[in-house]
Amino acid sequence: MVSEGFKPNVATLVTILSACSHIASLEKGEQIHSYAKDEGFELDISLSTALVDMYAKCGQLDKSRKIFDAIKEKDAISWNVMISGYGMHGDAESAIEIFQQMKQSNVRPNELTFLAVLSACTHAGLVREGKCFFDRMRNYALSPNLKHYSCMVDLLGRSGNLHEAEDLVLSMPIAPDGGIWGSLLSACKIHNNAEFGIRVAKHAIEADPENEGYYVMIADLYLSLGRWEEAENVRAKMKEMGVRTRAGWSTV
Repeated sequence: MVSEGFKPNVATLVTILSACSHIASLEKGEQIHSYAKDEGFELDISLSTALVDMYAKCGQLDKSRKIFDAIKEKDAISWNVMISGYGMHGDAESAIEIFQQMKQSNVRPNELTFLAVLSACTHAGLVREGKCFFDRMRNYALSPNLKHYSCMVDLLGRSGNLHEAEDLVLSMPIAPDGGIWGSLLSACKIHNNAEFGIRVAKHAIEADPENEGYYVMIADLYLSLGRWEEAENVRAKMKEMGVRTRAGWSTV
């Protein structure tokens, strides 16, 4: 584009920085940042936010925070990007700090804000804080969507609160998707709770009877408990559905 005499504008740079973020290319991102400064581009909110995102996704949180702090009039997107940046690197304390600063500003948190801070709590295993933020959505007249519920189920499941996670799924006002059930099943595996996993798998099959992965999971869970006949019944059902599994082996 430049070689043919066309000068990039802010939208061009934001788009390229987004590409750098997706592939976590710090070298290319820094080149675009240098180009913007050399060409005299004003670091408006869209370009600054794109730089915050790029540096955060490339692991340069100090640079990301420095640019973020320099933004005079932050909007919801810039706040959300900084919260997400800390969250993806497991720094939940800083993510929560940014959320508190946002709350004190004149910018109202939205669904993505809460998703970002819930994700941060999930990565850090902060159960009490995650529950608090989830409940706080009501204060802003926001309704949790599937992604918010998925974060909470993952957080509760990973911490061993399997029953609480199951209760949350069953109380959802929207139908849980495969990702939510899969997250809870993974938690059962992590905590080696096959009995609970079988119950969860049955719920999952009821919700999505065409998902062959649930049949494979529940058959394996039965086998782990030595309940061979029930495992064979599930495998017969799988064969009836035309589900094919990889060959495996076990030791007794």
